Amino acid sequence: MKVFLWGIFICLGTLTIAQAQITQNATRQLRIYEDDDFFNVWGRGTDRGYSNGTAIGYVYMKKKKSTFLDKWIFPKAGPSAINVFEWQLMQVMITPNQIADTSFHPNDFYYAGALFATHGLTSYNPVKKYAFHSELVFGVLGPWAGAEQTQRLFHRLIHYQEPEGWGNQVPNAPLLNYYFSFEAMLWNPVKSLEITREIGIHAGTMMTSLGASLYGRYGLINPYFGGTDLDAATRRKFQLYIFARPQFAINLFNALLQGGIFRSTDTNFEELTDQQTSYMRRFTIGMDYGVGIGIGRTTICYTQQTATAWMSGTGKHSVGNITLLIPLSKATYFP
Repeated sequence: MKVFLWGIFICLGTLTIAQAQITQNATRQLRIYEDDDFFNVWGRGTDRGYSNGTAIGYVYMKKKKSTFLDKWIFPKAGPSAINVFEWQLMQVMITPNQIADTSFHPNDFYYAGALFATHGLTSYNPVKKYAFHSELVFGVLGPWAGAEQTQRLFHRLIHYQEPEGWGNQVPNAPLLNYYFSFEAMLWNPVKSLEITREIGIHAGTMMTSLGASLYGRYGLINPYFGGTDLDAATRRKFQLYIFARPQFAINLFNALLQGGIFRSTDTNFEELTDQQTSYMRRFTIGMDYGVGIGIGRTTICYTQQTATAWMSGTGKHSVGNITLLIPLSKATYFP
């Protein structure tokens, strides 16, 4: 399995690209997103902790004024803002270190899976160089999410060991979350270097946390927050750059690590909780880094996401991410 996956990783790794790239010159885009802890630039892939996350999304701009949720819960960054909306469907899974063992490991992660949709808005202010990102998340946690079936199917396809401990997963629960962040330019001494700062908050039945980060990138780039002149803002048809994002988080609740809002009503999970010796870390720090390429309106991104232990005793963890943005429209739209 690892030889097979490493071959895929090398092919995709040659086309890597940045996160949070503005879609100012493509009104409709398809986004394909894959997290996997086997993806690792240092060749130290694993199959534990946050093991996999797969998503497909639709990113778009619109001429019509927003109504209902888009109007009331997604703030815009001023009257001259560039507003990029999105819909996304995502499945994630978390597993302990020994997936071939049917027994419960009290000093490790629970098995957990979530299936959810997100709807959000990233609103850029190209004049004052700041952005709001707001997002509504709704879905399910537990067996309803189908993570067990997904992992079993994939492991059979690549002839890898069967995951046998899904009988110990967190119970079913609804997920409803809201996320909001503010990002602003911190330092932009030359066109090839940008550093931004960001603070964000998650609240709801999926997770509640507060985080802050810096994001820096260097290379052949278009302006991070876009521009009032479309031609100037998209002057580079080829982009190539490296980036890094140091960050920290204060974690108050995470349903994938602790169980959802109905965990106390599940007798089997209560027994597992009584045995559990590992606990969620309240403070985590991490570093995301990678390299990006943009060719016209197509971008592809590889990010290595490294963080301190989410659960006590499980050690630091690293997950690779590949994100591909494919334009679906030829026409550009700039409000």
